[in-house]
Amino acid sequence: MSPLRIGFVAGLAVVLFLGARAIHWYPAEEVMTMWVWGSPEEAELYHKISAEYRQMHPGVRLRLEVLPGRNIVQKLLTGMDAGHAPDICVLHWRTMAQVASTGQLLALDELVKRDGIDTGDYYPVGLQGYSYHGTLYGLPVKGSTITCFYNKDLFDRYGVSYPTDDWTLDDLLEKARKLTVDVDEDGLPDIYGCTPYDIASYVWSMGGDFLRVENGRYVSNLDDPRVAQAVQYYVDLYYKHKVSPPRPGVRTDNAMSTFTFEAGRIAIGIMGPWMLPTFQMLDRFEWDAALFPRGPGGRQTRYASVGFTIWKGTRDPDRAWDVLKHMVSAETTTKMAGLGSDLPPQRSVAQTAYPKAETPWEEEVFVRSMDFNVRLFPQEVWWEDLYRKMQDELDAALTGRESVETAVAEAHKVTNAYLKRIYAEEQAL
Repeated sequence: MSPLRIGFVAGLAVVLFLGARAIHWYPAEEVMTMWVWGSPEEAELYHKISAEYRQMHPGVRLRLEVLPGRNIVQKLLTGMDAGHAPDICVLHWRTMAQVASTGQLLALDELVKRDGIDTGDYYPVGLQGYSYHGTLYGLPVKGSTITCFYNKDLFDRYGVSYPTDDWTLDDLLEKARKLTVDVDEDGLPDIYGCTPYDIASYVWSMGGDFLRVENGRYVSNLDDPRVAQAVQYYVDLYYKHKVSPPRPGVRTDNAMSTFTFEAGRIAIGIMGPWMLPTFQMLDRFEWDAALFPRGPGGRQTRYASVGFTIWKGTRDPDRAWDVLKHMVSAETTTKMAGLGSDLPPQRSVAQTAYPKAETPWEEEVFVRSMDFNVRLFPQEVWWEDLYRKMQDELDAALTGRESVETAVAEAHKVTNAYLKRIYAEEQAL
């Protein structure tokens, strides 16, 4: 080797050595990892909040990773099984049972009690959503329930009164019929009265339920006449009264693409505050929000939320818990409320941080909606699979292939057979 090459290599070695000394090499176990998912705005906020924690605790190596929400559960379960999971992870409440049932989430009850977390300030349904068989495994960072949006311009144009807090499912139908309009008189509606979202809130508000408990076990409650009444009401919106737009399929909350609330072709959209970031950009018509209408069983609506959980295998559970507390603190959820999507999980924060005086719509509606009977599906690992099978049968009515009576009876039969098999398998273990 020439003297010049030898000198170059020696110099490069010195540079690399000095550079390596300047780098802080940390073992993998000293880096705390947190997985999150959400909109770009939420991801940016998570980055800012985690950066604040690092500034307050400069000795903590906290790495935040943003993952697609669709596959985060499978990746999490795979990582847990392999012993290489994130210390902290954001989960949707409907995936909690699937993950918690593996026994690989850290129980938080004693930590919450030890540190004096004011659980009384949380909406109870939010804590229920992150509990599994009586044990708390997570804390929500945001959550909300079903409400509705309405097009004020259409209401004014056709002389229909706005929804009030005491409006009912009968009122919804009456208004939707008046607001379903064939503008060009070609025999087809150009404006539809409503899009009803999914069926759960109607079943509950009619006073029914999907399951009931007998002798300590779940059985189908689809033989309750109130369930058939709710399904019939829902189906009639499409096929009898024709106040809801044709659906391209089933199990979708979206109407055909040409009939959307944003396009001004739907008068009443049953949705939730997660649509605010989209609807706040509308400038072609005025709109506002209202509570979901009451039924014979009161106002009972479905809850949805995301929250933070801790892997039981974390090497530093106390530090992971400290990070989690920071990510769901009142200061953090106040900032999350600024995005204008779901509500903070703490009642005090929701009441003070979420409503905004400068907006023309009434954010208070979304806060008040949480004071009614906001519900969860059963927190059982088998529920999501059973609900899909249940809907497979109900879809026959929702698409007009079978009568409601026939579809509900078949769903009842399938549900009981499924539950009987589940309990037999559990007993055999």
